[in-house]
Amino acid sequence: MAILKLSENLYVSPQLTEQDAEEAAKLGIQTVICNRPDGEEDSQPPTAEVRQWLSAQGITTFKHQPVTAPNITASDVAAFQDLLQQTGKPVLAYCRTGTRSSLLWAYHQVQNGMSVEEAKAAALQAGIDLTNFETRLQAAAENGIQ
Repeated sequence: MAILKLSENLYVSPQLTEQDAEEAAKLGIQTVICNRPDGEEDSQPPTAEVRQWLSAQGITTFKHQPVTAPNITASDVAAFQDLLQQTGKPVLAYCRTGTRSSLLWAYHQVQNGMSVEEAKAAALQAGIDLTNFETRLQAAAENGIQ
């Protein structure tokens, strides 16, 4: 499983495993944000279990902000930014594939001057393809996210 750097203080990842908690600790991760609803898939570990894995590695700040990609709102983006600003860095955000976490970051970036192409390129460098969300990212850049 890959934990990849999206921006200066933000890493993204697909669903974390116990081994990923060890990797996160080695990277110096201070905060983990889960953007995945509990029970989304049968094989998904509950957030309480992931929190225990992280805590055992010394990562004690864990935030649960579940979202679904097609339904991300302006308040979701603002809440994610608040978490990024108010918690220890670096931060690791994860969901099933890393896409939701990357979108929460990208929507904020394009609303604050980053081009859609730059946001997509940064996400792609972290292994996340945001091409399917390009139209929504462009709309967010022009009018904010609705």
